Amino acid sequence: MKNLLIIVMGAALLGLGGWVVYGQTRSGSEPPANGGTSEQGSILDLSNKGLTKVGPDIYNKTDVSTLILSGNNIESLPSQMGKMTNLEILRLDHNRLQGSLIAEIRKMPLRVLDVSYNNMTGIPAEIGQLSKLETLNYSYNNIDTLPNEIYNLKLLKQLNLTGNPLPADTVSKLRSELPDTTINF
Repeated sequence: MKNLLIIVMGAALLGLGGWVVYGQTRSGSEPPANGGTSEQGSILDLSNKGLTKVGPDIYNKTDVSTLILSGNNIESLPSQMGKMTNLEILRLDHNRLQGSLIAEIRKMPLRVLDVSYNNMTGIPAEIGQLSKLETLNYSYNNIDTLPNEIYNLKLLKQLNLTGNPLPADTVSKLRSELPDTTINF
């Protein structure tokens, strides 16, 4: 019973932390749908717009530092997103993403990546090249293996893998290899 309470409290704190980070990316007034600016740079919030794809009207905005595509119907990402080399925060939660993210993700200086609540089955090895990544949320997908490169993420503070069919020994190895990371599973 005590362990269950600890798990529930941990999940609640992680959820609250995610909302705090999410709120910080949207500080002040809501940015216009076509983008806005903040102290952190340009924000493009296209959440809940019914989008089914990411087109040039999005990936050609290379000055964007925060891209929010939450709550759409996107099933895949184009490799052209690799042009977004100023992107620090990428939110793709609550979409229909399948398979794995694009390899070009390695070109983005991401600090926050949220791909929770999708249908993803893999994490690309290129994730290990995201040397600035602090928060990674892959919760509620279909991830059953992790690339070895994930152990390169030494600055990672938060890793959420809740709701994935990962073996317990994989999670144990994560905890030992990334001791300074809060891992929720």
